[in-house]
Amino acid sequence: ASVDGNGASADLIAYWTGYNVSYLESYMQYYTGAAFDWDYTFEDGTSITDYVKSNVLMAVKQHLVLENLAEEYGATLTAEQKAAIEASDQAYIDQYGSEEAFEAELNKLGMRRETYDRVSTSNYLYQNLYQLYNTEGSKLYASDEDLALYAAEKNYITADHILLTTKDTATGEALSDEEKAEKKALAEEIKQKLDACEGDLTALFRELADEYSEDPGRETYPTGYTFTTGAMVPEFEAAAYALAEGAVSEIVESSFGYHILLRLPLDKAAAADAVRETYFTDFFSDRVESAVIATSAEFDKLDPQVLYETIQAAAQVEG
Repeated sequence: ASVDGNGASADLIAYWTGYNVSYLESYMQYYTGAAFDWDYTFEDGTSITDYVKSNVLMAVKQHLVLENLAEEYGATLTAEQKAAIEASDQAYIDQYGSEEAFEAELNKLGMRRETYDRVSTSNYLYQNLYQLYNTEGSKLYASDEDLALYAAEKNYITADHILLTTKDTATGEALSDEEKAEKKALAEEIKQKLDACEGDLTALFRELADEYSEDPGRETYPTGYTFTTGAMVPEFEAAAYALAEGAVSEIVESSFGYHILLRLPLDKAAAADAVRETYFTDFFSDRVESAVIATSAEFDKLDPQVLYETIQAAAQVEG
């Protein structure tokens, strides 16, 4: 198999075949208590053999794209990383008694030493790409402005709120109906003050939130939350997305209590921090998705069951 001229050797295919089938075996044993069944067919008609080959091809594709990206952006291994790989190899050499014995163990897995070391570099290459992505001036760098634009595309918004809880903050137990009524009355009083504001609404909202809000997260997020869909309780989320920027909601009740929300302009710094990791993983996923992996006729003829059982049998051989 290959992506843009970067080829996967047969033993790299063998490695990922063994890895995927071992994982599936463990998964089925743990969740169903049943042994792995090579005759199994999924509801959509996909055979387990085709499923394994598809998983193997995706794993190999990700590996090859990672190597291609590392070359494209100059994400080479550092001296320390090379030394760590060598030290890891040496530990196995010491464990098995010689370099030849170590390589013989790899052969039982269908792997050459060269391919084993190639697999070992993948985590480091990913780390180095991520480091470049966070390094200003690199070709891969994403600025806060880039990240904020990405966050806006992913429907991130910023909203502040005043929360009057209807639960005991110490025990989590619901307040009495009388106590809830008092909280509701206070929420209505706060809402009236906001509705009567003729000056800086945002400043007044923040002042009232600092005075009355019982949200324990306010100390960490004193100027509001920056979030996307699915991050907040449904009532809060629906009210926030329904507001125009600068608008205040009606009183909203959720399982936490009574909320009054203020929709704010997107906090670009908070948005950039929120999506910093997601942006990179999406970048990598998009490159994998758009890449085309070519396979030879030998891959088409590959029987993962025979290969896996051969690897398993080799692993039982002593010496």
